[in-house]
Amino acid sequence: MQFQVPQFIEFEDKIVGPLTLKQFGFLAIGAIACFLLFFSLTSAFAIMLSIPIMAIVLALAFVKIKGVPMPKYIVNFISFALKPQLYLWRK
Repeated sequence: MQFQVPQFIEFEDKIVGPLTLKQFGFLAIGAIACFLLFFSLTSAFAIMLSIPIMAIVLALAFVKIKGVPMPKYIVNFISFALKPQLYLWRK
């Protein structure tokens, strides 16, 4: 009996155009946040807040550091920072 082995299991599926579901989710959340800012604040202040929000959202969606996606990189950084840093060597 033969079984078909899945190919390309390390790649996420493209759900919305060229975007994965995670990327689309990050971009949608950022767009909704900026949309709400524009209707709740003055235009100048909304633009000043929207630029950093969209920069962070774009970084979360598309930036990879040494092949590691930015959200996973941030989680790894926080978990490393919260662990105790005392290493003892015993012979």
